[in-house]
Parts: sequence; structure tokens; C-alpha cells
Amino acid sequence: MLRLFGTIFLMPALLGGAAAEAKVMTFYDIYTADVPQGWAVTLADENFTMLTSPDKMAVFLITHGLSMPKHREKVADLVKKHDALRIGAPDRMVTLMRVKNERVAVTILGDHPDRVGLYRSIQAVPGDKIRDKWRSN
Repeated sequence: MLRLFGTIFLMPALLGGAAAEAKVMTFYDIYTADVPQGWAVTLADENFTMLTSPDKMAVFLITHGLSMPKHREKVADLVKKHDALRIGAPDRMVTLMRVKNERVAVTILGDHPDRVGLYRSIQAVPGDKIRDKWRSN
């Protein structure tokens, strides 16, 4: 379980505009994401993660364990802060439930070539956590 709060920077290994390689990261032992090199990962609290593209033109706001209304409430201040990413293109913001059984909700602001791949890479950590917990008792 990641309990580190702050920012982690994934530095690009290649220069010259080559496609960014991704590193599979596990968050809170709930979900994984293939985070491209150069993206900043900020673990804001026990159920909230922010991913920011290297050019700061795209932001992912990810929560887990919250309903969609609670997710929107939790990320509202950051949506306002990054509102400039949506100017002239209201479709540059979307909020979706990515992993339903774990309530992993994602708000994406802005645009970046890695945006779609990163979103699609968000998956539940394999295994049945409830069954595993019962077996350990």
C-alpha cells in the first residue's frame, strides 16, 4: 500500500520527443496504472492521486472508494484550479468510473498524447481482496 504523500517524478529516459515508456505502478493496493515517464505522481491522501503530464497540459484526478458525487466533490477545487486546460474545448474534461467494484473514479482535464493509453491502463489489482482477507483470519 502506498502511503507516501508528496510528489514522485518519473524522469524521461530518452530525449528528442520519442514516445514515453510507461512504468506499471500500484496505488494503495487497489489499482495499477502504466504511468508514462516524465509524469508527476502526487499522492494527496489515503484515497486520492493526481497525475500530471510533463508539459502540464493534462491532469488525472483519481480517487478510490468514493461514489461519483463524492469524487466530484473531492476534486472540485483542483478542477477549478486547472480550468484553463479546458478553455475553448469543453470536451477536455471527463469524469468516469474506471474500476467499478473498487470505485476507482477518474477525472481527466486537458489533452496529451499519453492520455488515452494512461486511462485505459488503469486496472484493478488482480485477486479477490475479501476472500484473501477471510483466508488470513
